Amino acid sequence: YNIQHGDTIVLIESSGIHANGLTMARKIADKLPDGYLTALDDGRTYGETLLDPTHIYVALVDDCLNRGVNIHYAVNITGHGWRKLMRATQSFAYIVERLPKQLPIFGFLQKHGPVDDTEAYGIFNMGAGFVLYVSEADADVILEVAALQNLGALRAGYIERSDDKKVVIEPNGLEYSGATLGVR
Repeated sequence: YNIQHGDTIVLIESSGIHANGLTMARKIADKLPDGYLTALDDGRTYGETLLDPTHIYVALVDDCLNRGVNIHYAVNITGHGWRKLMRATQSFAYIVERLPKQLPIFGFLQKHGPVDDTEAYGIFNMGAGFVLYVSEADADVILEVAALQNLGALRAGYIERSDDKKVVIEPNGLEYSGATLGVR
């Protein structure tokens, strides 16, 4: 890993729930009077939305590398939600200042779970499917490549040295310590 103090966190959008929290999603369906046929605010059914195909980020990474981007680290946001931002072994603080556009599925899950923000960002991707850590100079290239591939992307924050590994999601007042990750 080549993560460095001052790196930029670039979030790439998700297409939906992906494989995050599907056990909880099934439990929520069991509680709904219309189950998987329950309509979301966008008019689609809960079941249809859960089946949205996952974005594949290989072409994005390949194009970035071909353009000379020095990717210090890349991670997908899966089973441990945004805690995956700190999956690398080094002790850094991953400071998120801006969040991606919220997809209707996540508000629905939070409402019908009910699931608070701490649990939601700790389980679901909440609109961010993939993350790249790069120098500030390389962030613009990633945003350009993502736009060319019709993927939403944003400069979400930065990485700083820390005695303790943690993810801080400032807009929601959330903080996850390294001990909460528990990756096998």
